[in-house]
Amino acid sequence: MARARTWALAAVMSAVLVAGVLAGSARTAFAHASLLSSTPVANSVLEEGPAEIVLQFSEPIEVGMASIRLFDGAGSRLDLGDPVEGADDATVRAAVPALGDDVYAVVWRITSVDGHVVDGAFSFQVGTTTNADGQALIESVRRGVRAAPTVGRIYGVSRFLAYLATVALLGAGWWIMQGAALGRAAGRKWRALPVVSAVALLVASIGAFTFFGAQAVAGSVGDAFSPSVWRDVAGTRTGALLAVRIGLAAAWLALVKVQPRLRPELVKTVAFVMAVCTLSTFSAAGHPTTLDPSALWIAVDLLHLAAVSAWLGGLLAFALLPRAALALPAGELLAKRFSRSALLAVPVVVVTGAALGWQLNDGLEGLTDTAWGEALVAKIIAVMVVLAIAVVSRWFLHRRSARSMWGTVVMEAALGILVVGLAATIVGMSPEPPIRSQAYAEQLASPSGLIAVVSLGPGSIGSNEVHITVTPTGGSLTPVVKVSARVSLPSADLPAAPVDLVKEGQNHYSGWITFPRSGQWELELIVQVTASEQQSLKAVVPIP
Repeated sequence: MARARTWALAAVMSAVLVAGVLAGSARTAFAHASLLSSTPVANSVLEEGPAEIVLQFSEPIEVGMASIRLFDGAGSRLDLGDPVEGADDATVRAAVPALGDDVYAVVWRITSVDGHVVDGAFSFQVGTTTNADGQALIESVRRGVRAAPTVGRIYGVSRFLAYLATVALLGAGWWIMQGAALGRAAGRKWRALPVVSAVALLVASIGAFTFFGAQAVAGSVGDAFSPSVWRDVAGTRTGALLAVRIGLAAAWLALVKVQPRLRPELVKTVAFVMAVCTLSTFSAAGHPTTLDPSALWIAVDLLHLAAVSAWLGGLLAFALLPRAALALPAGELLAKRFSRSALLAVPVVVVTGAALGWQLNDGLEGLTDTAWGEALVAKIIAVMVVLAIAVVSRWFLHRRSARSMWGTVVMEAALGILVVGLAATIVGMSPEPPIRSQAYAEQLASPSGLIAVVSLGPGSIGSNEVHITVTPTGGSLTPVVKVSARVSLPSADLPAAPVDLVKEGQNHYSGWITFPRSGQWELELIVQVTASEQQSLKAVVPIP
């Protein structure tokens, strides 16, 4: 018996370790919010410096956590005004000091209302007296404005532990309270689980709050313990919900301690209200907030978490219950009650989970095109395995005895912990598929016979390398005087912005183009064939 319980404990601890690694390695920096437009426009050349930098995103953001940094051509950071809300809650702006002729890089970092963090950068130029490389400037200054990798890992592990502790506290705690008749036969681990879960939830919630802040401000581990960062985090939706969860975790710990001295009816009422509030801190700070109507999908997610807690939490409770206790009449009766409850909880888990997954992915098409989709598929497979084992457990319970199902219940509980780890991982990922690149290559020709071969890659939003090879009329190898280029997006009223080209060899030029958004971009080449002859070639470059 002792050896069996040792193996059971080892299985559960292994599941916790694997799930924690999964959650800690989650790419928590993915977000739904994307930059729609900016002032100044990326790659633009201005006669004079802008009065302010304005960034408009695809969804509401936490303006209080927004960071906009401006660097000059030497890589020195310039002082900007504090970021403030623009025309709406999806726009942020910051005042800019007087700027001289130079190339500048804007590096921004924002937190969307669903708690995801995203960053980006673009360059612009003031005056025409400089030939500095905007792309090189971006690469040099952007390295220092990202959170330390350890911050994201600790935040991911804290998120996983918070989910697991909630499932154990609400689900297992309920069944432990229902099994009071088992008395000392239930064992110390069974009775201590609610206290351990409440402590774990408190510690995990504090960790999530502090390291969410460090990640949002692109800080180090030390920034997680900065009071100024705490104040900023508390002003965000996600931060406020995490703070509420910390308070609820402390309240749970107090309730678990005083519960034996209170009337059972009062305990159940208070516990129900606190359970709804605790689950709401997860649902109201995640992916459902991006769906429309958000209130409906937050409610669906809350129901999903409640059913998961009732089912997987119960499995954790019965995995810790000694076989001897299951052999008692009270243990047998409790196991059958759980079996009936699981028959109701599991369909709710499946239906609500499928509805959320379908809505977030907009169907099944391209489900495995994202890490989020792959993790969701892995979670579905794990749940199916748990359900298959549950069939065996139910057969043992009703055809033999509750004692005989103990081993399969331990297996279910271990896999259930992995399911929780995958769920915590999914929360930190974006369900939106990545924008695929579309490399561009085309041969352009003028009526007079001038040919230009243009190749551009990777052909996506952001920085793209362009190469241009020119062949003058008649195929002559005579070098042209100069080649210049500019791009514009007429559909969005974005004016032509020049492209800095460098001569790589005879009639071969290269440069970088930053596309701030998707669309049919117009590329114009101006070829100075001779001192007195100039020709223009145009093409449309599709950016997905």
